[in-house]
Amino acid sequence: MWQKTKPYLLLLPAAATIILLFFGGIFDGLLKSFGYFPAIGETGFSVAAYDRLLSSSSFWESMALTLRVAALSSLLSAIIGAFIAVALFFLNDSIERTSPKPWHRLFQLPLTIPHLVAGYIMVLLFMQSGFLSRLLAAMGWIDEITDFPVLVNDPFGWGIIFAYAWKEAPFVTLMLYPVLSRIHGSWREVSRVFGAGHWQFIREIVVPVMMPAWAIATFIVFVFTFSAFEVPYLLGVTYPSVLPVYSYQLYTSGTLSDRPEALAVNVILAAITILLGLVAYYFSKRWNVLKGWG
Repeated sequence: MWQKTKPYLLLLPAAATIILLFFGGIFDGLLKSFGYFPAIGETGFSVAAYDRLLSSSSFWESMALTLRVAALSSLLSAIIGAFIAVALFFLNDSIERTSPKPWHRLFQLPLTIPHLVAGYIMVLLFMQSGFLSRLLAAMGWIDEITDFPVLVNDPFGWGIIFAYAWKEAPFVTLMLYPVLSRIHGSWREVSRVFGAGHWQFIREIVVPVMMPAWAIATFIVFVFTFSAFEVPYLLGVTYPSVLPVYSYQLYTSGTLSDRPEALAVNVILAAITILLGLVAYYFSKRWNVLKGWG
């Protein structure tokens, strides 16, 4: 009996600390978002913070920006990651399925870079006074560096989207490539015998095999970019800001009475994330059943 329970008892202090801090913080934020805030003399429960939030135009503009940035970032990273995974699969196949280690290391490089550093790289590259604008001006493609389009700290969020697309595409590749590597080499040989080209093989074999993992990877990227803070804080504008930055601004720049509203933003973010997770899980199961995989 001791041998069975010993591992759990050894993990108990660390697990209890994590559970207390994580779920305790969520529970405390949930209580304060519903008006229970003894520090400002509020001991009752109400939905006033949610009413103020949902009737605010700033909130809905931030929501629209957050959805746009998360959707475009996840879509771009999913397309680029899938393209890299398929390219690596055919490259591996073309050299008798030996591991192309230099190529693997190259696409894995962004994974080793923190998101804050990736955002700073975007600043150095894509600002109007950055490396790319100066290079184009030196080559004569633009007259002045101010002719370079505003891609960093722009209202649309292109700088954030580019940063996440570059940073998360290798993650999508990392999710897809092990799935593609399970495709038997004989399948490719059989497709050649029946006259199937590369595109037909990709459409009929590669895409159906990688679609469930691709959908899950895209969802993970969407959820991460939907609730991420550091890159939008660095590359975004003051107004409108994405929801995590909007919550931070309410929490730090306002009074104590504004904090329930800031915490309500976080509760809404968590609720949307959970809802999207359930939807993604449902459609993933449906896909597996339709394809006969589950």
